[in-house]
Amino acid sequence: MVLLPKHKPGSFTKNFAWGGKGFKNLYDAIRLGYRSTLKAVPRDIWRKQSGIDDSSLDLIPINFFLHNFQGKMAVDELVFQAIRRPHTSDFDRLALFAFHLNRVGTPPYKGPSRPALWANEFVRQVLWRDGAWQTAALAQERLDRFLAANLIGQGQVRVKSRNNYRHFFELAGYLPTAAGTINTGADSWMASALFLAWDRYSLDTGHTRESELLAVVRNEQLYKLLGASEATVQSNARSLVKAYLAAGGLLRFEKTSKVSTSKVARSTPASAPTRAELTPPSGAEWLDQDGSDKSVERSMISRLAQKRNRKIAVQLRLHYNHKCMFCGIQLGVGENRFYSEAAHIKPLGKPHNGPDKMANLLVLCPNHHLQFDRGVLRVKVEGSKLRLYSSVPSDPLNNKLLTPSHTLDSSCVVWHYDWFSDKR
Repeated sequence: MVLLPKHKPGSFTKNFAWGGKGFKNLYDAIRLGYRSTLKAVPRDIWRKQSGIDDSSLDLIPINFFLHNFQGKMAVDELVFQAIRRPHTSDFDRLALFAFHLNRVGTPPYKGPSRPALWANEFVRQVLWRDGAWQTAALAQERLDRFLAANLIGQGQVRVKSRNNYRHFFELAGYLPTAAGTINTGADSWMASALFLAWDRYSLDTGHTRESELLAVVRNEQLYKLLGASEATVQSNARSLVKAYLAAGGLLRFEKTSKVSTSKVARSTPASAPTRAELTPPSGAEWLDQDGSDKSVERSMISRLAQKRNRKIAVQLRLHYNHKCMFCGIQLGVGENRFYSEAAHIKPLGKPHNGPDKMANLLVLCPNHHLQFDRGVLRVKVEGSKLRLYSSVPSDPLNNKLLTPSHTLDSSCVVWHYDWFSDKR
């Protein structure tokens, strides 16, 4: 028995002028389509306001990335990130997650609510394995085989779909890479991704019970869409769902919109966003994803899927007298009280399985811990010393030579440097 392809490509074969600008085009279209407000917009008006002058191309954002609800383009976490945040690679990766999540509501023309289900299945069935995305799965021949078996259409249709889809991974900074697995950088956008998935579920069902939201994470296998281990995502979801519900779920956008409007309405029209509009209002700290030293997301997102030996971390911080190994700052938090963090060089738990020992730890201040975890700062072994490298232009730490006073596991140091070797 020959199984026939089961999915239609829809308008995905159209080129949304991605070349050169990446998902920045989608980011700009969202800001224009919603007029930089967190309010639902009728679908036809959104298309006119989007700045996309091709009447077929403006279907790409609303059919594959945004959510259609009762004839309007709804407001959710993806829209919030475009309107209230500067464009970064985290937005691009969240947009790719939205494409893979593949829940776009019900378009008025009765189109499918999951128009790219083939991409969702590809990630869950082929791309994710053993706790991470496998680079080999994105090879052209592997994609061609999958699309031939799953996508309805002649050869050219499949080729266009494959090229457009593979280009998404290039735009998100995942390709090209020489590594066997892809570092999705999910720690920096996981909270937004889970909030987005819960927004879409709430829009589709009207339900917001904690047990149901956690079931979405499990049943939709969101850990695969994030390119992370199941244990890590499930653990984070249990913490984040409480923050999501405390924020009011979808109602948080109404609160945010009112606060933001009161801040800028006196001097600036809504159609001209200012820096103030890119800053989260005081009532939206739960959405703070800008990498600031407030570390709101860090307090909820844990890299560790297994319990760390806290005694080792405490001993090492005391050994360095709470001074950051990178910048030398001793952060005071009271009279004769100081604060530092023990950073694992190679993360614990799946898929990396770093060792929980002192040789896999650095003592850092909160800022440099965050930069190290995201690969902005990397180190190389030079004899008994470490050479520090920064991807931030004009960073005074770049090329600094460090002298650790405890023995480091060089294999962990090499792993961290190689893991973040690609531009991410």
